[in-house]
Amino acid sequence: MRQHVQFVVIGAGAAGSAAAYALARRRQDVLLLEQFHVGHERGSSFGPSRIFRLAYEEPDYAGLAQAALASWRALERESGQQLYWQTGGLDLGPAGTPSLEAVYASLSTLEVSPQRISRRELARRYPQWQVPSDWEAVYSPEAGIVSPQRTLRTLTDLARHHGAQVKEGVLALEIEPGQRPTVVTSAGVVTCDHLIVAAGAWLPSLVPELQAVLSVTLAASSFYRPDNLSAFGPERFPVFITHDEFQAYGFPAFDVPGVKLGVDVVRPVTTGETRTFEVPARVIEASDTFMRRFLPGASAVMERQTCLITRVPGGDFILAPHPDCPQVTLASPCSGHGFKFTPLLGELLAAQALGERHPWHLPRFALPSGAGWQTAREQPLTGGL
Repeated sequence: MRQHVQFVVIGAGAAGSAAAYALARRRQDVLLLEQFHVGHERGSSFGPSRIFRLAYEEPDYAGLAQAALASWRALERESGQQLYWQTGGLDLGPAGTPSLEAVYASLSTLEVSPQRISRRELARRYPQWQVPSDWEAVYSPEAGIVSPQRTLRTLTDLARHHGAQVKEGVLALEIEPGQRPTVVTSAGVVTCDHLIVAAGAWLPSLVPELQAVLSVTLAASSFYRPDNLSAFGPERFPVFITHDEFQAYGFPAFDVPGVKLGVDVVRPVTTGETRTFEVPARVIEASDTFMRRFLPGASAVMERQTCLITRVPGGDFILAPHPDCPQVTLASPCSGHGFKFTPLLGELLAAQALGERHPWHLPRFALPSGAGWQTAREQPLTGGL
């Protein structure tokens, strides 16, 4: 294979698939490359559920999520597929916790009617929870679930419908910036007018200058079988995040007959190539302890799974031009909270690739300080996706 296209996108995860769709929808010539298959389980964008929420401490991320909700609804209209399920959301923790107060203040600026819920009211409305007497919750009605497995299939199907090429099982071996960026792949060489590198956990390998500011970490989720499945269904049990020692997040029984839980107690550093699929012992212990303590009606373990999170310092995203080549866009919009923005991220990346200014391209999406552009500038950009 040797060809030239207008736009090449490396990586068919959330950001890459959304960017390919957004460009193809605007009648651009697009090639999307994926080293495995769409929806594979080796990266970050797979499985039945991710949390959608407006409940951020930072008002600009809360506003970005509100804009993303409109993009989700537009994607649903075009595809005819439901991708977002509104469940409401609970942020829980000891009363007066600064992060909990910041979430309430941020939601209040959006005029979305967040509700403070006392421990007594929480027990009445959601008896599944057993929390200490000094806890309270903030309820936000717009929170819910978005489905990675359905979303990625929808985005790539629509991208193809609009004329994009989606090539699975093609490994990007090396990228060469320049006036016409080049991608050396396992299937041949491709040149393009603009390249978007949305390689997720493989981005530090393809762009070594980013190794100093990107860390690939292993996250894990556990699924628990409820004693009463209907009590933990989406209609009766909202998605949740806790502001406590566990930093837990979880879901009602959705697409599987179990409650999904993640805890942020340890973040093993790994790489896309060397990662393990074993759940760390500390995560297992913390997850099981959390369920026994707070949700005892759903504490029987069903299964556990792992995924990769590519983190940027401070939890921000990278959506920025390559410093030496404006014809290359670098995209790492994950940091463990990026999936809820998926269709809007595609619009942001498409606008940047086309040289347009998007109103939701935030200053915090710039390349962070500490990247090795000066010391690594002469090194070849090699790796694998």
